[in-house]
Amino acid sequence: MTKPFRLPAVALVLSLALPGIAAAAQWEKVGDTSFASVYVDRDSLQRSGSEVRAALEWRWRNPTEVPDSNGAKTYRLERQVQISNCTNRGYAVLEGTRYADERGIEPVSTYQHEERLLPWMEARPRTIRDIVIGHVCRAAPQRRKPSAD
Repeated sequence: MTKPFRLPAVALVLSLALPGIAAAAQWEKVGDTSFASVYVDRDSLQRSGSEVRAALEWRWRNPTEVPDSNGAKTYRLERQVQISNCTNRGYAVLEGTRYADERGIEPVSTYQHEERLLPWMEARPRTIRDIVIGHVCRAAPQRRKPSAD
């Protein structure tokens, strides 16, 4: 018999681990929408071929309803790990944590996808996701090919 997933226990572990990580992050503003400002942690950028993995932070202007909570929970800050494809402008969100407060201390929701089953989407031109993809693809260091000396 398996034990049911317990969000409060996971939230406690994440709240102990993530604030320290997030506090160490240097969030750089990428852009704004009418609903939120989006930041990227430049030190989190990892390039693998045409893809870049990055930590994002969405700072919502107003409390936003947590999906599937029927309005019982809201969040003001969301931290995500996004994988961006620099060739086809696709993206997928690998995992995320939503916080009730603006500082990222009080988690209310977490989600995670298996990397091999990621729901990839195409960023529409001139949307915030398109702007994020452009930013991380330009900012992520290119891997140097070994020289044939």
